[in-house]
Amino acid sequence: MGCFPSKICVVFHNCSAYKKREKRVEKEDFQEGIALLAEPVLPLVSMVQFLYLTGPFDRVEEVIDEMPEPIETGYALYKKPRELLRSHLEHLRMLEGLKSSEGIELDVVNESGESVDDMTACASLVSQRIMEDELEAINSVLCGPCGCTLCCTGPDRTMNQEFFEIPLKAEERDLFPVTRHDSAGSRSRRALDDEVLQVDGAPFYQLPDPGLFRWQNGWSLILPRESSCPGLEENGRCLVYTNRPQVCRKPQIFSYILENTDQPDQYRLRSSLLAVTDCPYVQVLQEEIAAYAAACELELVLKGNKQ
Repeated sequence: MGCFPSKICVVFHNCSAYKKREKRVEKEDFQEGIALLAEPVLPLVSMVQFLYLTGPFDRVEEVIDEMPEPIETGYALYKKPRELLRSHLEHLRMLEGLKSSEGIELDVVNESGESVDDMTACASLVSQRIMEDELEAINSVLCGPCGCTLCCTGPDRTMNQEFFEIPLKAEERDLFPVTRHDSAGSRSRRALDDEVLQVDGAPFYQLPDPGLFRWQNGWSLILPRESSCPGLEENGRCLVYTNRPQVCRKPQIFSYILENTDQPDQYRLRSSLLAVTDCPYVQVLQEEIAAYAAACELELVLKGNKQ
């Protein structure tokens, strides 16, 4: 995802690439995912944070060990809260920096660009990391029953976009055996900049096939119009599913508690949850997703990507 979305738009059924493999889905198809949405971990994280920072604890594990079982909130009944929290212990340990003499080194600003206090910065990053892990599991479960390739195809002729971009980590480039474009011109701009990168005398997105591009902000796979991800077979099977890029593990509900800014190692506090309405399971489960966001005290943003 690029900049934070501001426009709400439902356009899923305009996607002809999806229609080719359309499968009608109902809530009954998503029971496992609904159960996960009904047990969000962030309310428990807030409890741990409060008890750790206000109590005589040196380590976060001590707080978790003393948590009662079960725990019931206004939203959910947690039968095994300790087990659930221990699965996120790596991130929860970041809270210990608030009690350490070394402190924490986090650059987090609010929407006005002003720095927030250390407690807010640390707690927000902890919540962001934990929710990313939780949503990866939830999205993986929800995606399976849909049988679509919506995330794996470029724009069709009815869409306004000229291309779709899939951001990649440097080590994920080798997953895709396509042409790489790495030049001073590409490194000096981003894919969505007004000044369009030219390749062989034409805008980069007019190339006939997908390609890898090294931009100012890193690598991405560009899918031009009427193209598909090179890792996608004709039958819709993903050839790199086991090792698929990180971004492909997170469709189509995203944590936006924090977002990266244009400054290195800086975050902006957004306190939001984004759900992409092109996706069939987001369309069917908007009520459950809204309840999940409310339980996590996040604003829900609904937005279509393919327009």
